[in-house]
Amino acid sequence: MFSKTKPSDTLSTGNIYLIFYNIFLSLGWLIVLIQATHHLVFEGSLTGLWDSTSSVLKIFQTLAVLEIVHSAVGLVPSSVMMVIPQVFSRLIVLWPVLCTFPNTHTSLGLPLLLIAWSVTEVIRYSFYFLNVLKQVPHMLTFLRYTLFIVLYPVGVTGELLCVYAALPAVAETHAYSITFPNALNFSFSFYYALIIFALLYLPCFPILYMHMLSQRRKVLGSTHKKRE
Repeated sequence: MFSKTKPSDTLSTGNIYLIFYNIFLSLGWLIVLIQATHHLVFEGSLTGLWDSTSSVLKIFQTLAVLEIVHSAVGLVPSSVMMVIPQVFSRLIVLWPVLCTFPNTHTSLGLPLLLIAWSVTEVIRYSFYFLNVLKQVPHMLTFLRYTLFIVLYPVGVTGELLCVYAALPAVAETHAYSITFPNALNFSFSFYYALIIFALLYLPCFPILYMHMLSQRRKVLGSTHKKRE
C-alpha cells in the first residue's frame, strides 16, 4: 500500500537531483550488500571480505558527505547537527582506520558494519527517493523506521570493534600522529584521538538512538492513523 499523498504534477530541479542521488546511492549500497553477503556465504571467511567490498564501499560512503550539504542548504529537512556526527563517524572508521590498518580487515567488526550499513542504506535511500515522489509503500516506511532498532547497535558495535582492532597498530606505527620536535610546536596522538572518538559514542549513541525512536513513534503513529 502506498501513501495517499498525491505526487506533485511537476518536480523541482532540487527534487529531480534528489531522486537521482538517492537512486544512485541505494544501488551502490545494494552492490556492497551483495558483495558482502556473497563473500560471507560462499567463502565462509573474513579473509578477503575487505578486498571484495572496499572499492564500492569507499565511493558510496564518501558520497554521504553530500547529505551534510543537502541539509545545510535546505534541500532536505534533516538537521545538520544530526547528520554531521553520523556521516563523519563512518568516514573516520572507513578512511583512517579500515583503509590504513589491514589487521582491522579480519575483525568481526567488519562484517557487522558492512551488513548493518548496507541494509540500512538500501532501505533509507530507497525510502528517500520514493518519498520525493510521494509514493512510499507502507512496508518500506515500516522497515525504514523499525530495522534501525537492531541495525544501528549492530553497526555501532562493528565500528567500535574495528577501532579497537586498529589501536595496537596505531600505537606501533604512530600513524597520523605528530610528535615533538616539529616546526609547529604541536603534538597530536592519533592513538588517543581514536580512544576519545570511541568514548564519544557513549553520549552520542543514546541521543541519536532516542531521536530515531522518537521519529519512529511520530511517523508510524501518524501512518497508522491515516490508514484507519
